[in-house]
Amino acid sequence: MNKDYVTHSGTITSVNDGSITLRTEDACRCDGCAVASLCNKDSSSEHESITVSTPDARLYSVGEHVEVTASSGSTLRASWWALMLPTLLFIGVILAVRLIWSDSGLWSLAAGFTVLAIYDLILYLFRKRLAQNITWKVRRT
Repeated sequence: MNKDYVTHSGTITSVNDGSITLRTEDACRCDGCAVASLCNKDSSSEHESITVSTPDARLYSVGEHVEVTASSGSTLRASWWALMLPTLLFIGVILAVRLIWSDSGLWSLAAGFTVLAIYDLILYLFRKRLAQNITWKVRRT
């Protein structure tokens, strides 16, 4: 697969209405991945598993070997929400506070981090809605 795609191979452990859960074969290298928080990676078990939404979930059964792939458009949208927008907000708030009050170096940083904290809270509250926007392709291997 192209490096612009997020791909995981594994065995299906659960099939629900509209989603499948699979146990991955190899270790997930999710560090630095923009969609890591949106693919519902389960770190509580000794095997790494992910849950992906797919409208064709009913076509698969437990024990099947599949490969799931998120498109580059999905990863780009996730990168926008998780990396680019908060960076722009942080820089924008710092510059705005500095333009309004020129001697407010420490306060501009405090305002920037406060806006980031609020943004992270909003992102956390809407994580399930954002996860639905990731388009996963599932194929049997």
